[in-house]
Amino acid sequence: MRVGKAVRSVKALVEANAAHNVYNNGITAVNLPSSSAACQVAISLKGGSANESALNAGAATFARYCLGLSNYQNTALLQQRMVNYMGGKFETFATRERTTISISAGPKAIEELAMDVLVPSIQSPLFLKYEMYYPWDQAKRAAKCPVDEAFHQATFSGGLSNKIGFYGGHGSESPRMLEERDEILEDLARNFHYNHFGMEDAIITASGVSDGFVDKLVKALSTTTFGNAAGPTSAFHAGQVRIAKAGASKAVVGIDVTGADASAAAAVAAALGGKVLTYTDVSVIQFTAGSAGELTARLAGLSSINAADAIANATLAQLIKLGHGSTGAIAAVASGVPIIDAGAASTDAVVALAHQLQTAPKSLVVVGDVHAFPQNTQL
Repeated sequence: MRVGKAVRSVKALVEANAAHNVYNNGITAVNLPSSSAACQVAISLKGGSANESALNAGAATFARYCLGLSNYQNTALLQQRMVNYMGGKFETFATRERTTISISAGPKAIEELAMDVLVPSIQSPLFLKYEMYYPWDQAKRAAKCPVDEAFHQATFSGGLSNKIGFYGGHGSESPRMLEERDEILEDLARNFHYNHFGMEDAIITASGVSDGFVDKLVKALSTTTFGNAAGPTSAFHAGQVRIAKAGASKAVVGIDVTGADASAAAAVAAALGGKVLTYTDVSVIQFTAGSAGELTARLAGLSSINAADAIANATLAQLIKLGHGSTGAIAAVASGVPIIDAGAASTDAVVALAHQLQTAPKSLVVVGDVHAFPQNTQL
């Protein structure tokens, strides 16, 4: 694909999604065009591990696994059979700030599944004690990325430094204590759901459904009584974490770009071979290097950055993320990924930001040989 065509594709995607609806109940709805026969509806809620404290560590992960259990309208078994018999797919995923619940199905089944499975799972959960074991077991077995955890601990202060995984610790595993453990887990999930799964800043992302149905879905969700308690305020922190480990060494670097031009930041991130992590309070460029020489060369390259190439690379990266089928686009939009026209960045803005970031404070995570990379204060 030629760069010019890619730029036009991303620009069209940005313009297509710019005219989304923001309702007076705080819900944002984006209805994307479908690129396949499958339809999808995803509801993204403003609650994640950034909202946790020391008293409920892991609650966001556990509460996410409880979505889809029995509610006042259906049992978990009935919902599962509905989804399976109608050829649908029910799934949840999360970032540190958001939790998303999604239904995918054919055009004849999507609306019924969204209203009878998706909405009740959010609006009327029961949290029956005897159903707590399964999400608890799933949450404990969920994959964890130690590098991701270390990067957030080194780079952010406040809620974003919280662990995203579920590490247990809520109740005993002793057979004599199962009922007590299930009661503790019931309270953990219920309290997090009730306090953080409200509709403030909720995002409904759909594909292959009518605008009228999106309006109907917004109306059904607007009756919620749940809240959105604020988490700790987060900020950039230029710290470092070093993890000794056998094998190849790797460094993960973070540079604060909060308040910078988003298009220029995306271009600089592409020039560094990285990406921009965007949260409510802070935005950070993240990139990796396999050796001290590679790290030094990438940072030194910011002084003579080729802005045109950087903008083109950022445009291609965005096209791959947001334009690769409706499922990928829905996941990106539902997760709160801002839709930025990277091709609109000006050459002067990219060059100025690159020069500024070359000497800016940086966070650093080193995995492998802890002596293989310089200190973050030397970068």
